[in-house]
Amino acid sequence: MKDFFEILRTKLKATGIAQSQIARAAGIQQASLSRFISGAQETVGGDALVRLVEWLGGEIRLTKSEDGPTEVDRDICFVNTKVVPAGEYASPPVAEDYIAAPLVGEVGAGPGYLPEDDIKSWFLVYKRLEAIRYRRNLIAVEIGRTSYSMQPTLNPGDIVLVDRDDRDVSRPGHMMLVMEPDSSGMVKRVSVQEKDDDFSITYYSDNAAKYPPVIYSLKNDFCDDWDKAIVGRVIWAWADVREK
Repeated sequence: MKDFFEILRTKLKATGIAQSQIARAAGIQQASLSRFISGAQETVGGDALVRLVEWLGGEIRLTKSEDGPTEVDRDICFVNTKVVPAGEYASPPVAEDYIAAPLVGEVGAGPGYLPEDDIKSWFLVYKRLEAIRYRRNLIAVEIGRTSYSMQPTLNPGDIVLVDRDDRDVSRPGHMMLVMEPDSSGMVKRVSVQEKDDDFSITYYSDNAAKYPPVIYSLKNDFCDDWDKAIVGRVIWAWADVREK
């Protein structure tokens, strides 16, 4: 997967076109594009990736390598599907329209390989939704039973879907799955500010009255490694609304 992004970076540089023009033509954030081309950001994900590849005249095809998939989610196959009464006489669901994302807890959610012991179950995702289309490297994360910092948006027990390929934090306010310096995961909103040869990373909560913002240094707290700070973007959520 890293080879793919190196090739993409090389092709973008080879165009000789200003980054501002590429960003405008492809319809993506220039700050994120600049960090990717410079190497400060290893990957670009989600819609931005699709738009860059299409702007270069290419297309993305998902294939499985001999070493196995780089993503953690899986294609599915329905066998003797149990259908709720409301859909009893409708056409059965089509397996190609769904993928299964591993369900993990907040603390155990992170980048890279997920140990089998950390996977609680698998969550079925309808991939034709606009927010999910073209995304593959997905994990479902259950908000901790004592995690109240993102209320009222998210409550303990809610489940969010995270795209681990979309780590663009150039636009402040996106809800992200992030890591603390002790390597525990949590869902926060993020803003980033460049300072000399470092980046100031602010994690802030929707329940700001009780949970004030926390500011970290990319260099001092995360060894100058974005992978140790940002896991991915929250793109969807399932919530228990019985009491709302």
